[in-house]
Amino acid sequence: MRNLLSWLFYIPGVIIFGGAVLYSAYLSFIVVFDVLPAWAAYLSFIFFPFVYGMAPFYSGFVMGDWTLLLISYLGWIPGAILFAIGSKISGD
Repeated sequence: MRNLLSWLFYIPGVIIFGGAVLYSAYLSFIVVFDVLPAWAAYLSFIFFPFVYGMAPFYSGFVMGDWTLLLISYLGWIPGAILFAIGSKISGD
């Protein structure tokens, strides 16, 4: 029963965590695509960690939209908390 209960926390935690990461990468690509020409935006995948790590700050300071920063750097916290609760329940 503990194992089943722990999975009720694991699954939503993974979905929230993965969704936040994928959605922030998608929003970062939109910001990079708006700033750079199309060929450079596609080329930015080579420099993925640097470019997509700086895109939330660019979006916040220059465009005035802090949503990307909140999703990128704080969106994973609820998923991690649910995953930690599931881990604590299962005893791992």
